Amino acid sequence: MKSLLVIPAFNEEPTIAGIIKSSKAFITDILVVDDGSEDATTLVSAVAGAMVHRLKENKGKGAALKEAFNYALDAGYDRVITIDSDGQHDPADLANFLPLLDKYDLILGNRMGDRDNVPPLRRVANLTSSFIISVLAGQRIHDSQTGFRAYSAALLRGITLKSDRYDMESEVIIKAARKRFRIGHAKIRTIYADEVSRFRNFKDSGRFLWVVLKSFFWW
Repeated sequence: MKSLLVIPAFNEEPTIAGIIKSSKAFITDILVVDDGSEDATTLVSAVAGAMVHRLKENKGKGAALKEAFNYALDAGYDRVITIDSDGQHDPADLANFLPLLDKYDLILGNRMGDRDNVPPLRRVANLTSSFIISVLAGQRIHDSQTGFRAYSAALLRGITLKSDRYDMESEVIIKAARKRFRIGHAKIRTIYADEVSRFRNFKDSGRFLWVVLKSFFWW
């Protein structure tokens, strides 16, 4: 099985090298999609040993991931694993994904077993959005907002993704469930320090609600 680790990044010069180096212990092929960073994210990523695809301007996390998915399919990868670049995910948890890759088409990292370490506002927002996505997907989704995921090539070929920002991660769950792709969960650690979230509360919440509304027309 040929797997690619994808790291979407926007101005993550301080953290990206450590994530790449730690991830190399589990997966050798790593692609950083630099989403129009204004710092040295591209340079630092290349020096750390990753392949880098740089977007000329910031297009959003969903757009960056779709660029990576297209590359992975063209290059013949069987699986794509995604991990965030801001340090909220521990690359050591890749070990929890690897045994599940043959069993599921979409694997979602689940932080909710460690929910006491999630800041209260984020915990409430995640539980609420996960409940809504669970209803729309017709199955229990523990952590709908996680960026630590694994996708099969069959899933990426089998659905069409329209969203370009954080809402894409909700879109893919709903569409995967309705097309009856296999969805599983992998336990991951909760890491919150002084990182700056790229999630913009008002705009991205609005995009989430728009995805919810549009989902009633997806079958």
